[in-house]
Amino acid sequence: MGGKVLFGYPGSWAHCISETIDHKDVACLFRHQSSFKKMELWPLEGECARVRDLVQNSGLYNAVLNSVIAYDKVAVSSFCERYHAEVDTFQLPFGEMAITPDDAEQILGLQVEGKSTGEKFKKRPSWEDIYTWTKNLFGWDSEKTNCLFEKVPKYPKKEFKLVDIMNMFSGTEKKEKEGGLSDMECRYAAAGYLLYVLASVIFPDSKGNRVSANLLQLLDPWEDVSKYSWGTAIIAHLNGQLSQGSRKLTSQINGNLALIQVWIYDHFPSLIKDNEDVELNPQWSKGSPTGTKYLFTGSQDREQTDALI
Repeated sequence: MGGKVLFGYPGSWAHCISETIDHKDVACLFRHQSSFKKMELWPLEGECARVRDLVQNSGLYNAVLNSVIAYDKVAVSSFCERYHAEVDTFQLPFGEMAITPDDAEQILGLQVEGKSTGEKFKKRPSWEDIYTWTKNLFGWDSEKTNCLFEKVPKYPKKEFKLVDIMNMFSGTEKKEKEGGLSDMECRYAAAGYLLYVLASVIFPDSKGNRVSANLLQLLDPWEDVSKYSWGTAIIAHLNGQLSQGSRKLTSQINGNLALIQVWIYDHFPSLIKDNEDVELNPQWSKGSPTGTKYLFTGSQDREQTDALI
């Protein structure tokens, strides 16, 4: 292994494990941040019908519905340490495998056909870009936008706190009953919810409770949101996170881990055949995305180093 293609192999977990006699000394169960737990804090059921319709027609909500499985740190960690960024594949005893956009469609229900989101990120956004996006999406002026950016010494970061977005736009069902909402206010709330989804489910990273203003451009113009290949976008982001996680001494992995976890269960049924922590979901129906096909009931607190080895 290694050679001329896998030039990053010497700095990988795979190399570290291979060079260590007692694997207990290098067993790593990756920490993560749960997309499902974040979305539980902002259930779409608490929003008015107009906001729900806008979100459900965006092409993104299926990922929320199908990213609910509890984290199986043994399965995800064991595959992450076999990932190699040079070829974006898992190196396995019988060959190599990759997660594809089609898998994102089958597991999360995300569309594959459509425009690439990568075109949007070719240049670093200016402050004027960000002011334009926040005005179009939320009706904010530049002063309000600046007030909501996370402050650091001297300069604000181009990031919002997710809790600020949620507090500002959630609860539209209650607001509508109390005083009514205009169609534009509903669209602002839907844009806020989808920005929360992009940070929590589609592109989760080490920022945790913050979201980059760079993601705003994926929602503006609003009419284009449903036209993107979100299946391709989520795979590209997940591969980037797997690449970081596969490096030696890394202890946390990000990205939509429900996708890789269910992909493992779908493609390697022998790994879960006698696993008492994994069972089929009796409420799942054939033909639906497989994101809800399985239930993981294992403890999140147990170390499980022996199971990984």
